[in-house]
Amino acid sequence: MRRAVVLAVLLVLALSGVAQARPPVSVLTGDYAYLNSFGALREVTVHARATDPAVGSWTWTMGATTYTGTVTCLRVVGDDAWLAGPATSWPQGDGAVFMWVHDGGNPGTAGDTAFTWGSDADETLADMEALCESQETSPYGYDRQPVISGNVNIQPAR
Repeated sequence: MRRAVVLAVLLVLALSGVAQARPPVSVLTGDYAYLNSFGALREVTVHARATDPAVGSWTWTMGATTYTGTVTCLRVVGDDAWLAGPATSWPQGDGAVFMWVHDGGNPGTAGDTAFTWGSDADETLADMEALCESQETSPYGYDRQPVISGNVNIQPAR
């Protein structure tokens, strides 16, 4: 009996050590709005984790149309994050998004910037994922715009 208890304790200790050994994971969360380069309001909600593979969800509202989807790529470097994923609702058929955001490090909008691109008819999820993987900093000639409400929150793996 004593041997069984000792083995059980050792097994618990070993398994708890394995659970604690998991590497930290970068996280991107936010519920924010910004005006795109043309002054049109864009609203985004995102919850993503940079696991392998990346997981999470996003919602992107443009005017009266809301798109939703999952996350297949998330790269975080410091206060910047790049995200891509397929749409689960896209009026034109298959669609995907690419997001590039910056966390200003303050509560609320101070210093936060955002850019979201929805795939055109000739673009694929692979195209959006390539932008994410390469950490593109000015896709299609557009830059991030200041967040006007809400908050971008990036937590790099530590």
